[in-house]
Amino acid sequence: MHRRHIPGYGFSILVMAALLITVFSANSAFAQSASQQSGSSKITLHATKGATHASSGSTVNVFKLPKETASSAAAKSSATHPFIPVRTSPHLAAAKAAAAHETNAPKARALTSPPTGAGSNSSSVGFNGMADSATICPYFGGCQPPDMALATSPQFVLQGVNTSYAVYNTSGKLVLGPINDQVWYGVPNPPNNCDPAGPFLSDPRAFYDPNTGLFWTATLQVEAAAFGVGVNCPTLSKYWVANINLKTGVMHVYSFDMTLGGTVNAGADYTQFGFSGKTIAFTGNMFDFTTGNYDFAEAQFADKATMAAGKPVTPVAFTGLSATTVTGGTDFLDTIQPVETETTPANDPGVQYLVNSFNMNGDPFGNNCLSSVCEGFVTWAYDPANQTLGGTLVFNTLGPNPTYIVPNNADEPGGTQVIETIDTRITGTPVYSVGGGAGLISFSLDTSVSNGGIFNNVVPGILWGQIQVAHFSSSPIAGLFQSGYLAFPGDQAASFGAMMQDKNGRLVMVFDTMSGTLNPSIMVVSRKASDPLGTIGNAKFIVKGPSPTFDTRWGDFEAASYDGFSTNHIWVSSQYSISGDWATFIARV
Repeated sequence: MHRRHIPGYGFSILVMAALLITVFSANSAFAQSASQQSGSSKITLHATKGATHASSGSTVNVFKLPKETASSAAAKSSATHPFIPVRTSPHLAAAKAAAAHETNAPKARALTSPPTGAGSNSSSVGFNGMADSATICPYFGGCQPPDMALATSPQFVLQGVNTSYAVYNTSGKLVLGPINDQVWYGVPNPPNNCDPAGPFLSDPRAFYDPNTGLFWTATLQVEAAAFGVGVNCPTLSKYWVANINLKTGVMHVYSFDMTLGGTVNAGADYTQFGFSGKTIAFTGNMFDFTTGNYDFAEAQFADKATMAAGKPVTPVAFTGLSATTVTGGTDFLDTIQPVETETTPANDPGVQYLVNSFNMNGDPFGNNCLSSVCEGFVTWAYDPANQTLGGTLVFNTLGPNPTYIVPNNADEPGGTQVIETIDTRITGTPVYSVGGGAGLISFSLDTSVSNGGIFNNVVPGILWGQIQVAHFSSSPIAGLFQSGYLAFPGDQAASFGAMMQDKNGRLVMVFDTMSGTLNPSIMVVSRKASDPLGTIGNAKFIVKGPSPTFDTRWGDFEAASYDGFSTNHIWVSSQYSISGDWATFIARV
């Protein structure tokens, strides 16, 4: 679908294939497919700078915040969030129903899965996190899906699920919480009791910054009739962001207006959160307050040191991130994920990278990602020195581009295509690391995959990849360093991948998996820097679900975290099914 480009101050970055080849000739050829060679020169990327206002922030002692109490919660209902209107569109539903028979699905050799009778926990360190309850999700009296935030240090593990945060030590002992999001951030009740359930808060993200020792969290707040929450309240869209010193308990809390002072008639969905040496970045998919339709992506960037000190900060905002198409139209992009920059200060790129796949509006080459496969990615770079945002299209380094298309939903025992697998957005927070020797952004997304079985099954699978990137002038230069598909035999699904790389270049991905004979479970795969490019394996179960789930929503994103360069540990968190609902597990892998 093409949407009108929003007028205003903007800038364009023309894809310059010759420049890419020149800069990275020592590592890769940055070859493009024939279709891109003929059309990519017509494609430009755009963003519009918006006005923002200072956020003063507040300071609290996180250890003095009250824990949740079960008595304050309603009876558990495991309600689905009335959110992300595009996910309920008949076009997407029809495409997902037809995806199991999609002849254009990318083909991949199925990965051998461990026997379903294998041990339930392959991690040497792991423990149960929060599980669904009226206490953990009091707004609905229980909720689906969980959504997942994880941040780990050598001493602490911070987890967020939907509307609660908790902190454990690395042995799994509860240190803090669970604490409701409203209490965590000190969010006031909506005015005049317009929503008796309180403020609607959701979609937590978190990270640990090994260079400063601070934990960071972000959660969205929205009140809007078009979203089905706070229907009697004045429209509102905020991101709440906090940094926490868990050694002292000092937490600085900020709220950022995603409507940019009312100049944007839309609310943010699907919190996206990342950082670099100097910048805190948060982006959202903006849905129109009046119609509920998707409008555009918004990105805001704030000074990290200022926020760490608890001082007032004024972010820099951009709206309408978009790409022209080969036919001259405009596609507004979505889910433009800021990356977590997991490097020492000496290796910090000096900019904040972001990356996106193509999704609800298709790709610039005329593919819609629903009935025709999409290809390519976009890498952006925000430069805090001059407050500019630039981007470039990303193609394969060698050979044809990997393609992706909306996945069919997943099977579980007793049900066919009953567990959601989302669309072709990047769900888990990408990570930038130099552990493999080059500056690489690791990411993954859901796609249908033809697994090459006897019946050539089309199953929900994962496209994972690493983008080699460097900063140049006002935009990044980038190419796809490697990529591959994760698919299993039969009807076993893989979905909602989240990736992390350590200082030695070991790359780990946690993901959800289930089938007609496998209850919703958690698995990980990994690869060493020395492994052949495009390969990932060593599949292991973290937890196998003991029962099917009655939930239809799963995800919406899982999480991985890095605890620092001295310990060099990767941690992951995801959910599995138990007693018909979801529970979570946290593991060091």
